[in-house]
Amino acid sequence: MPIGMLLLAAGCGSADRTATVTSQLVRADVPRAVPSVSSADAAALRDGNSLFAGRILAVVARDGQNVALSPASISQALAMVFPGARGATASELASALDFRLGPDQLGGAFNALDRSLEAVNGPDTTLTVANALYGQIGQRFNEAFLRALARDYGAGLRTADFQHAAEAARAEINAWVSEQTHGKIPDLLGPGDVDPSTRLMLVNAVYLKAKWASPFTKQSTFPAVFHAPGGALEVPTMHQIGVFGYRQGAGYQALELPYRGGRLAFDILLPSPGGLQSLLSRLAGEGPLPLLEGLSRQQVGLALPKFRLDTRFQLATALKALGMRLAFEPGSADLSGIAGKPGYLYIGTVVHEAYLSVDEAGTEAAAATGVGIRATAMPAPPEIQVVVDRPFPFVLRDVKTGAVLFTGVVSRP
Repeated sequence: MPIGMLLLAAGCGSADRTATVTSQLVRADVPRAVPSVSSADAAALRDGNSLFAGRILAVVARDGQNVALSPASISQALAMVFPGARGATASELASALDFRLGPDQLGGAFNALDRSLEAVNGPDTTLTVANALYGQIGQRFNEAFLRALARDYGAGLRTADFQHAAEAARAEINAWVSEQTHGKIPDLLGPGDVDPSTRLMLVNAVYLKAKWASPFTKQSTFPAVFHAPGGALEVPTMHQIGVFGYRQGAGYQALELPYRGGRLAFDILLPSPGGLQSLLSRLAGEGPLPLLEGLSRQQVGLALPKFRLDTRFQLATALKALGMRLAFEPGSADLSGIAGKPGYLYIGTVVHEAYLSVDEAGTEAAAATGVGIRATAMPAPPEIQVVVDRPFPFVLRDVKTGAVLFTGVVSRP
């Protein structure tokens, strides 16, 4: 499953006029640190990111629509802005994203998380996390900001000429995202997402492809009824009896499908009939991890639709709803830790796209986010049945660190 996230930053004002050039890596002299992070800081990152995952899903979930997000990607992209935010702008950003650490501690915690996720890779799992930084030629960026992004996020500064060749810069960034997500997000940035006022682009991309620990068989996939908004549908549905992590919660069933290697898991949160909105409200208030506590291994008969999601969002409205307002206001945002004086830079757009496919073999997914700163044949059924025949939220997470890599709602498989 590929995941990706792109953060664009654009600014107002002008930069020195410079001839158009292909982007170059001009700052790679600061190596990425090998972090030493306390268990308290790691827990603060995990708990904050989990709560943000529930809150952002509840805000963007639309009645009757499929939704896929990578909260990990969104959080990390905006975390790269955090070292450059000041005053109330920084406070709002931290509150909206549920950042519970200061910029330096947060960067170290994300760095440690990325390094921990590297251990997920194996014969049946591919997971990569990459960051990049594109800056306007001639724009002077604060040295401390550039060092922090190189040290904690591995993002060296690449030059781009947004001012005189915005379309060429957009194409190059899209190509980078496409490469990092194995072609699943080929055109993250649309026309207008980059323009001559763009000064900085921060990019995070994640790719994940994983196989189930216990795959479904194609012979056990057959049509079954799914009660989608607007009427019942017949959809290809996978069937399996196995021993899974299971919990009967208040108003929902939770079932966990592990991937090979044991680090990653796909969690189904099946609401009681008519209970989707209530479950989304709980996710907004608690995040998904508390709802998954207490899973116990049970023999379960599972019926799960095959599905593929591809959703794209402009997240500025959602982030404003979570309290991050000043960063989007020209003249009022204080991103002076990145460049210029307070009011010079502001976030012009936040674009996020996610792709996720679930079938008999496993999962493939991709996501990208941009923030623009402008200056089976079944035996006798077991007692527990999880029949996923109605809209449901899901969580794809790293069990060891608690990182929520993907979340979403399947309304129409």
